[in-house]
Amino acid sequence: MRLPMTLLVCVVTISLASCSSKNKGKIEGKWKNTGGLEGVPAGMVVAEFGADGTFKMTALGVELISAKYKLGMGDSVTFSDVQAKGSGQKPGRAQIKIDGDNMTWKEDKASYTFTRLKDEKPAAPGAAAPAAPDESKK
Repeated sequence: MRLPMTLLVCVVTISLASCSSKNKGKIEGKWKNTGGLEGVPAGMVVAEFGADGTFKMTALGVELISAKYKLGMGDSVTFSDVQAKGSGQKPGRAQIKIDGDNMTWKEDKASYTFTRLKDEKPAAPGAAAPAAPDESKK
């Protein structure tokens, strides 16, 4: 009886591990568009994912969308409480794949690409904060 219980625990543990988000610890920060947004030049749109589960998208500093987000299995990200300037948005889901400083966002039939803003890269756990610039040398 001991062997089947151990096997069951192993199977459940492996199943739960394979169901986790691929974006945990990688999505937080600010991302600027590099392509895919029809009629919008690269670098004009910024998507910001807060560590607290908040999301906002701005264009030229004007907030277009605010929402809450939740990481799902794999690359899945679910948005809720969506507030969009000028239109009623419904909750939605996107597949967001992050490869280093590049993000590909796919929803419905559209695909968008973003790159992480360099000053927004998350610090490694336990890493010291960057030093402040030396103002005395100016």
